Amino acid sequence: MFTVTTLLKLSLALLTASGTMVASLPPSNKPTLHRRVCYEGETTNLYCYTEENGGIPQEVSEDDIKYVASYLRSYGRQVRAGRLLTMGPAELGTCDEWTLYQRGSVMVTAKHLNDTANSAVLFEDVATTIDGGVGATDAQKAKAIIGCLSDGGSLGVRVNRTNPMYNSTAYVSNRYTPTGIVIKVVSSGQ
Repeated sequence: MFTVTTLLKLSLALLTASGTMVASLPPSNKPTLHRRVCYEGETTNLYCYTEENGGIPQEVSEDDIKYVASYLRSYGRQVRAGRLLTMGPAELGTCDEWTLYQRGSVMVTAKHLNDTANSAVLFEDVATTIDGGVGATDAQKAKAIIGCLSDGGSLGVRVNRTNPMYNSTAYVSNRYTPTGIVIKVVSSGQ
């Protein structure tokens, strides 16, 4: 089971796209805590960082967005039942954000909106929240963060509740909930 805390404590051996093993995540891809403020009215609805919405366009590359989603999907599939991103009340303070992955112009963070919930979602669902899913239609992409194009944006994880993981003994016994996590695609500053 994957937790943000586990990533902070352990150096992970991950498969790269070429199939070779690396000793650990590159420093830019290790999860880091970002102390954030809670924004009144912040929701799990799709929010694009456009000037019209009162946001700051992030100028991120759509290719980088696709790459990061693909990477997170692949990472999640390395475990037969699927790897979980968990954000529990004991691990995080209110509205903290964690970097999940960074590449090129894109940094993807996860934000826990409910500091009392023991939230857990599949990385497959995190990736689908970002790119609309494998082979997504234009309509599916428009409902995902990639629909914000280069502006970047945020969206609550779109959970595939038909996945057996969400009804598994381990999931239920840990009292996980698939709600309360928002994924953000923002500029990496590069």
